[in-house]
Amino acid sequence: MREITLAIKAGSEDVFRSVYRAEYNNLIYFVNSYTKNKLDAEDIVQETMLAIWESRDSLDPYRNFRSYLYTIARNKSLNYLRDNAKRLKDCSLQESENLISSLALSSPSVEEEINALELREFVERVYLSLPEKVVNTFRMSRQEGLTYGKIAAKLGITTKVVEYHISITLKALRLRLGRSENNSYAGHPVKE
Repeated sequence: MREITLAIKAGSEDVFRSVYRAEYNNLIYFVNSYTKNKLDAEDIVQETMLAIWESRDSLDPYRNFRSYLYTIARNKSLNYLRDNAKRLKDCSLQESENLISSLALSSPSVEEEINALELREFVERVYLSLPEKVVNTFRMSRQEGLTYGKIAAKLGITTKVVEYHISITLKALRLRLGRSENNSYAGHPVKE
């Protein structure tokens, strides 16, 4: 990641565009968790990337670039909420400031949010490698909290098939995680 920071700092538009493309969807998802408005999230992401580019001379190659990027996006999101609090909620300026402060304090650290995004990306990539019916069974179990019996009844299959689908998904996750830990985390190469 240090090489990326150094390249952007040196003015490499190609590297900057690569980072922009690689992080765009994650940033939209991240910012949208604050704004609850995709169009505003897109604007904030563009403002974030513009801020990075305009201040590239001051980038610290020893600082985690991704964390810095998401910190800027988070701050811009909180500023958006503060600036639009009157529109979003009919309350006084002081109540608006209190709402924004509590959001800022109650949200997890930027690093935790980045890790959660990377984990979701990792799981989604594993899902893409599996048959849809297997993934649907796993999601019903893990995300909806349904019992194997309820899943079987809902899908018209036996509980043994449900167990088999869950087993396939867990094996795929373990296999990919093992590969990932050896070389990278969630598809991002580990560079030291």
